[in-house]
Amino acid sequence: MQSLGERLQEARQRLGVTTREAADVTKIRSDFLQAMEANQYESIPLTDVYKRGFTKIYAKYLRLDEEKAVADFNTHHSVRAVRRPLDAGADLDETAEPTAVAGLSMSRDMTVWLVFGVAALGLVLWALFS
Repeated sequence: MQSLGERLQEARQRLGVTTREAADVTKIRSDFLQAMEANQYESIPLTDVYKRGFTKIYAKYLRLDEEKAVADFNTHHSVRAVRRPLDAGADLDETAEPTAVAGLSMSRDMTVWLVFGVAALGLVLWALFS
């Protein structure tokens, strides 16, 4: 089974265009197109949303199935696809997790209420002693 990059390169060659010509039409840098064809998406210094968009644009230009190309990118080249298993929980919302404050475990909501309470107490004390 061919990799995404191999399919992109083969389709470009079948159309008889160079990466420079493809870059001119798609407005994607030729070095990015070369990295995509070499399956070296990690060498493109952009976030996955750009890489995914470039994959879709390039596949459409090459008359390939855009959705399949994007699905292959998501499966094999996105940050989540290449993340090590130990990092798998890293995309969880950290603000929902309890945070330790001086040995006390507090949720984000509890912290917000505490801040408001301290501010209200400060206003009351200021009003009493001014």
